[in-house]
Amino acid sequence: MTTDRELDDLRLAVDAADAALMDALARRLAAARAIGHWKRAHAVGAVDPAREASLRARWAQRAAAAGVPAPMAAAVLAAVLDGCRAEVARLVDG
Repeated sequence: MTTDRELDDLRLAVDAADAALMDALARRLAAARAIGHWKRAHAVGAVDPAREASLRARWAQRAAAAGVPAPMAAAVLAAVLDGCRAEVARLVDG
């Protein structure tokens, strides 16, 4: 049986994982913004379907290896790609 202290510790672990996820999202968004600036400077389109397909395949492999359910990983990646794609498009298209 889980004690209140054990539950508090488990929730602290969740909070730490959430903080790490937010930090990772911030780093990813910063990289996407840098890509957007590069693409604008070099007149390259905002969206790269081949790159996105590669990311999806890599995420599926990593999710399987990490024991993360495929639908969960796909949903997270879709949200990340949507947000980053919008940010890159904003930078590229002005």
